[in-house]
Amino acid sequence: MVRSQAPVPEEISRSIVAGRYGEAADALRILVRSEPSVAALVALASMTLQLGELTEARESALAAVAAGPQDHAARVMLARVRAALNEPEAALADFRAALGLARLGTTPVGAGPIAVHAHQALHNLEQLVYLEQADYLAPGTLLPVPAGVREAAQHKLNQVLDGAGSEIPTLPMGGQYGRVLADPPLVIHDEAPPARCLNPRNDWSQVVQAFGGEGKGVACVDDLLTQEALRQLQRFCLRSTVWRRPYPAGYLGANPESGFFSPLLLQIAAELRQAVPELLDGLHLNYWWSFVCQHQRPGTDVHADQSDISLNFWITPDSANLEPGTGGLDVWDVAAPDDWTFEDYNVGSRDIHAFLRQQGARQTSFAYGENRALLFRGTIFHQTAATRFAEGFENRRRNVTMLFRRTHG
Repeated sequence: MVRSQAPVPEEISRSIVAGRYGEAADALRILVRSEPSVAALVALASMTLQLGELTEARESALAAVAAGPQDHAARVMLARVRAALNEPEAALADFRAALGLARLGTTPVGAGPIAVHAHQALHNLEQLVYLEQADYLAPGTLLPVPAGVREAAQHKLNQVLDGAGSEIPTLPMGGQYGRVLADPPLVIHDEAPPARCLNPRNDWSQVVQAFGGEGKGVACVDDLLTQEALRQLQRFCLRSTVWRRPYPAGYLGANPESGFFSPLLLQIAAELRQAVPELLDGLHLNYWWSFVCQHQRPGTDVHADQSDISLNFWITPDSANLEPGTGGLDVWDVAAPDDWTFEDYNVGSRDIHAFLRQQGARQTSFAYGENRALLFRGTIFHQTAATRFAEGFENRRRNVTMLFRRTHG
């Protein structure tokens, strides 16, 4: 009998946090045989997905959903495994089911003030106004406050951001207005994907050659998407209220579990694997996300990815970039050491810049470009370059990242 409330033991959790996935998976296999729980099954599915053991990951995820059909994490994990197995329709159905379980947009009425990062509140305010205007809705349909209050709030939030230091403060926001800005109505823009997402090209062999050349695992690809696919992805990002993860530096993230999924995104990944089998054969789509920057606020700091190969591409029109030739990605030619944990190379547990200086690492800056993509070894260090984009909701710098990992079974 599965004990749905039993948590993953602390010792195993420490192995997971440290990135010792094989060790954690072995311990979890023993645990689910003797004391199974939904949490343990989800954790085992996650570990085996990270290890590329997709058959076992599917079995564990299915068992987790069967034991906890209302468990959000279990349904998300099953969706991710099915995406990795290139089962797009089943993956999308599970992601939609997971959204229903998450109850996004249902902050309890009458609750006290909610702490909201200022940049998240500003983004949500501007997006709801944008949606009202784009869909010719009466002002106040999505954001139920008078126009004057909106303008005052927007001005105040911009002032807070202008005066913020390295981290954006949170603000207590109460009442109906505050709840909407903290947790806006869930809107996901839905369109059938075009017949072809990647631009037809005959230079993929040059991309592969560049990846293996002096760049030590980096290749730049211009005009990645067809115009139809690019415009659809732009509409999805502008019209979907899926930007639910604030980062203190001042940017927001959208993840598949919060609604950043679509047939288009999964088709892009599938077509890319077909386009460069020399690089992606034997790899699966492990995870993906999008970041939107807050105008002049910095993006990601120097870090590495949990992937064998990463895809990073930009979708905001070039006209929004006030300093052409900048605003893209800084990449170093040194990878994170094998004995570093995820925290070491991703959240600043170590002095990465000191390590790069010690290694004599060389930095290359790739300029921002609409529909420009970088394919690179995920373990090499990289960061968002300094950016200066025009004001306005539609002009925010938006990028999409996809992680591909080795499949073993």
